[in-house]
Amino acid sequence: MNQLSTVINRYSSRQKISHRSFNFRTFRYPRFNSTQRPSVHTLSHASILQEVKELKPLQQVHANIVTSGLSHNIFLSNKLISCYAKCGLMAVAEQIFARILCKNVVSWTILMSGYTKNELLVEAIDIFREMVTTGILPNAVTIASTLPVFSNLGMILMGKSVHCFWIRHGFEANVYVETALVVLYSKFGCVGVARRLFDDMSERNVVSWNAIISGYSDNGFGEEAFCLFNLMRRNQFLVDFFTIMSLITASLTIEGSLLGRGIHGFAIKTGLENFQLVRTALMNMYVKGNCIDDAYFIFNEMPVKDVVAWTLMLTGLSSGRCWNKTMEHFNKMMAVEDLRLDSVALMGILSGCSRLGALKQGRRIHGLMVKSGFANDIFVGSAVIDMYANCANLEDARIFFQGLEEKDVTCWNAMIAGNGMNGYGKDAIDLFLQMKGSGINPDDSTLVCVLCRAGRLNDAYSLISNMPLHPNFEVYGALLSACRVHGNIDLGIVISKKLFELEPNDAGYYVLLSNMYALAGNWEGVKKTRVSLRSKGLKKDVGFSSIEINGEICTFMAGEKDHPQYLEIDRILKHVVFKIKEAGYEPDTKSVFQGVSDDMKEDILFHHSEKLAIAFGLMRTKPGTIIRITKNLRTCNDCHSAIKFVSKVFARVLVIKDANRFHVFQDGVCSCKEYW
Repeated sequence: MNQLSTVINRYSSRQKISHRSFNFRTFRYPRFNSTQRPSVHTLSHASILQEVKELKPLQQVHANIVTSGLSHNIFLSNKLISCYAKCGLMAVAEQIFARILCKNVVSWTILMSGYTKNELLVEAIDIFREMVTTGILPNAVTIASTLPVFSNLGMILMGKSVHCFWIRHGFEANVYVETALVVLYSKFGCVGVARRLFDDMSERNVVSWNAIISGYSDNGFGEEAFCLFNLMRRNQFLVDFFTIMSLITASLTIEGSLLGRGIHGFAIKTGLENFQLVRTALMNMYVKGNCIDDAYFIFNEMPVKDVVAWTLMLTGLSSGRCWNKTMEHFNKMMAVEDLRLDSVALMGILSGCSRLGALKQGRRIHGLMVKSGFANDIFVGSAVIDMYANCANLEDARIFFQGLEEKDVTCWNAMIAGNGMNGYGKDAIDLFLQMKGSGINPDDSTLVCVLCRAGRLNDAYSLISNMPLHPNFEVYGALLSACRVHGNIDLGIVISKKLFELEPNDAGYYVLLSNMYALAGNWEGVKKTRVSLRSKGLKKDVGFSSIEINGEICTFMAGEKDHPQYLEIDRILKHVVFKIKEAGYEPDTKSVFQGVSDDMKEDILFHHSEKLAIAFGLMRTKPGTIIRITKNLRTCNDCHSAIKFVSKVFARVLVIKDANRFHVFQDGVCSCKEYW
């Protein structure tokens, strides 16, 4: 796109003059000694401007043009506008433009292009309108420079109007304008129109091919993008950086495909992998495909790691539940000098802390956020609220939320979700009402969660059914969990079918439906669900829980008996079970669906991953220390009951983050109030 908007800069130079080697008295000339210096008439001001790339020599040339009485020369004025625009000094460019007595189409086009390149898109549109109002008709270069502005601002009607103007005035075929039109319609989602324009082009260059490939890729038509890529190569066009970037995006739209690895190999073969942005895009591709090791390999091979690469890798490690690597990576990242964190990076890091339940690191980033001047950034602010809520520190989330000068819908949603996640359903509903009273309309997903919390499941389902856009699996998942809590089996079956369509390979929803049947005593339903699960070749994810002890994260798998310290853990675990049984705990063997004896069922329950982590925590921490555990699956009924007894018998606060929410167990009571 930038290539299109720079077409008008036909006067770009081939050489560069440094201000350190520029002599004001001999400003007319490049760096020659006295014997080599050509005649004063051999180099014009225009040729000097063509070579100047830095501000100080540009200002010297400008000063001499003024003192020479040439400031009203339109050709030199246009050159000066272009040079100052390249330096980002649009205010100076505007002043020069304003002094031109008889502006021509080139003057207007250069100024408009300068605004575009400096991302002053609204100003570019204003100049275009003023130009047309004065009666000067745009030429092909003007139109090629204007169309990207309309596409970036989402002004589809203006873009179509310019397209009509182009057709009505019978301009000759122009590859730059036609390519800009392909980009315009692609950005507006009109891929069919873009393709017809592309097919009708009498001349195509590599930018044209990249435009149509990117159009298909960005609109989710990955297979068509790859077909065009193959056609591009058959037409003997060389692949460049932009082609590779579009193909990486296209590969993400084709599920279960190995095309991404193929593109990676092609990038290595063509040498395009050496571009920092290509490597970062490949990392993102592997992270989204849950190939964390491949992403980490690319990261380690990067000669220069920018803040985007560091943040992306942190997000990948945390989403892949590589706890120890995540903490190690985080500490390395924080130790890098001159690594300036922007709002996107801060949000990514806070998201990682949120997933890990890493409160200590989250506080550190909160402090860094304030120090970096992002204290009032509402996007980062919503991430801070989410982090504190996900670390079961709702009080700090509330303090931060109340201190925000401006709150948008994201901040309100984060605070409402945080209350609901931590078991404060009434507070969540109160916040929801406050949000509506403040004039901010809640989004549908927030309203669904509030209705679920209030037990109004039919209302929640009605809202989902009438959404203009199809809700994602997270919305349906929240409603299915509410159906389990409130025992609404019939609606749960309906919602399950929707989830099986959206996420056919997620075994967790089959297990949740099976558990609902079990709680209702419908063993035939349990059997059918389990048979369906096996027939699809799906397996329930193995449960694992992580606990942080003295900065080290220790992970336990369900049923794990080969841990180096298992004998000591087993001894503590047996002691814990004995004590909580004395206090009234009874194992819920209904939570085990295997056809084994009751004793074996109890042994399976006692070796659930969170119970192993709790035993380890009791063994390795001082009395009274809060035990914080993160689990990848939803906590089962038996573990939930057992942990309540542990908190009371051993006088400990246990903070368990499962796949759905936080549970804070204290004095035999859980903060979720049996809603999870």
